Amino acid sequence: MLKKSSFDFLTGLAENNTKEWFDKHRDDYQATHDDFTLFNQDLIDAISKFDKEIAESDLQGKDCIPRLNRDLRFTKDKSPYKTYYYSIINKGGRKSGNAGYFIVLKPGECCIGAGEYQPEPKRLKKVRQEIEYNFEEWQKIAQDGKLLKAFPDGIIAQETLQKVPNGFDTDSPAKEFLKMKGFFVQRHYPDSFFRVRDNFNTIIESFKTCQKINEFVNSIEDETAK
Repeated sequence: MLKKSSFDFLTGLAENNTKEWFDKHRDDYQATHDDFTLFNQDLIDAISKFDKEIAESDLQGKDCIPRLNRDLRFTKDKSPYKTYYYSIINKGGRKSGNAGYFIVLKPGECCIGAGEYQPEPKRLKKVRQEIEYNFEEWQKIAQDGKLLKAFPDGIIAQETLQKVPNGFDTDSPAKEFLKMKGFFVQRHYPDSFFRVRDNFNTIIESFKTCQKINEFVNSIEDETAK
């Protein structure tokens, strides 16, 4: 699992988000990055044993982790670094837009999850259409007992519309899902959870329960990728 020093580095960065501090702790940064990269490689290897899409993607741990530097072009907050690590393990790589498994390593707010966080508008529309056309299948996935045990909040979204979007039946049985702008599950754990080796199996077993969410969403042809 992960080292305490990795959490210590991120906590320190959150309290001192400057280039000067970062430069003084560059060795700590590299150690944290290496620690998280190895952790993700272990996840990829374990997920590949039950998820064929991941097994055939030839992913490496380093490919799943975005840079720590923040994009400052369109924000008033000029803090140079993210104060957390996250990874996206999916077919096609983290920039592909495919549904996948994710880990967020942020002291005090760590979590695991899976699904599609915030798809582009064209893809979002296609996912909604697929949910409406195949709602019985989607509902079975969403109400699966093992999924809800691993992720008690069920399938959620970062943003949800007040009304069913245009082009969909306002009385559709799937209307609550049609309002969503994303389709994922997540569960928060204390920092200490990620430092206990025995909990690795808990993460993998949790990921197994949401494989069908990823399969359902990834079965949809993404015209935006053409």
